[in-house]
Amino acid sequence: MVNKKLIMLFFCVLTQWGWAQVFETPLMTLSGNLPVGITSDRVCVIIHQMPEVEDPSLAQKLHLNLKAMGIDAMRYLYYDQLYGGQDVYRKTFASLQKRDIGLLMFVEVSTQGVTLTLARMGTATWVDFEAKAWQAKGQTINQVLIRLANKMKTLDLPYSNYLIPQGPEFNTRVRLFSGTHFPRYPTQLKRFPLAVSLFSSLPADGTFLNDEQRAYLSQYNERVALKNARIQEIFSDYPYKVKFLEDQSDAAYSKNRYQYVLRYAYMPGDELRTALGYELDPSQTQYISTVPVEGNRTLKTLEKQKKVYKFYIQKTANSDLYAGRYYDADETWEDALYNFKALMMAQFQK
Repeated sequence: MVNKKLIMLFFCVLTQWGWAQVFETPLMTLSGNLPVGITSDRVCVIIHQMPEVEDPSLAQKLHLNLKAMGIDAMRYLYYDQLYGGQDVYRKTFASLQKRDIGLLMFVEVSTQGVTLTLARMGTATWVDFEAKAWQAKGQTINQVLIRLANKMKTLDLPYSNYLIPQGPEFNTRVRLFSGTHFPRYPTQLKRFPLAVSLFSSLPADGTFLNDEQRAYLSQYNERVALKNARIQEIFSDYPYKVKFLEDQSDAAYSKNRYQYVLRYAYMPGDELRTALGYELDPSQTQYISTVPVEGNRTLKTLEKQKKVYKFYIQKTANSDLYAGRYYDADETWEDALYNFKALMMAQFQK
């Protein structure tokens, strides 16, 4: 059985350390057989393109060909959208389950070429690592699609996908709370502990892993340990109660009597502000972020479409969201965490 920690926090590999590949694919066991359900199950296509070879029309090209093959590509995602924060991951995973997605198709485009990987979606995990995956590689997207089509022609596949969407469907909007948006900090934190979500290390002892995969996860865990040490270092001068815990659901935090949890989101500026409940001005091309500098506040300009980090506090009992008094997003998670913590401390000391 795959440990449920494999659900959590693959995103820190991509968004924090810039790995060029999809993190999950090296953990898969490849087979010469296509996964069961390729022409009967709903498929989610996950695209990861390196900026220097990015093709804006890739999703359209993919969908046209997959539809012709009888593959029901019901949903499309960009890989870094999935890993835009702890709650983004949870809510996206839940939405895929709600739409009865059975297969995942990872499409990776880099300067070395294109890799297409088909894997079963798990029920308790994003990827079912114990099920065999299938992979094709080539220099172009056309090459890998031809290899997939040729493989399908050799099989007597049952076709039951007759209502395939006409074009690729993306849904990038994620609302991170169902309660009330508060543009302030919860003053109750002077009495109650703040739970700070750490990044989870991943078990490297699964029976489905080979030695190379275990080494891959060990490297990951070393990076996680450094990252978590940095979080605690940033909070070293925090004067109130704080607990550093692996991230978990609001229900789990609430059950353990933690009322407030600190999390982050990582998205383009306009999507981030929508997800956190800010009002949008369509005429804006930039956003102004407030950052602390030597005990004072200064302003920083961020392009509207630039991906940025923003920390926020969630009340676990009712999903209220405390965004802080200032919009304090920044370009790195460390700067964004320091901004939020320092501005909150300054406010509490008044």
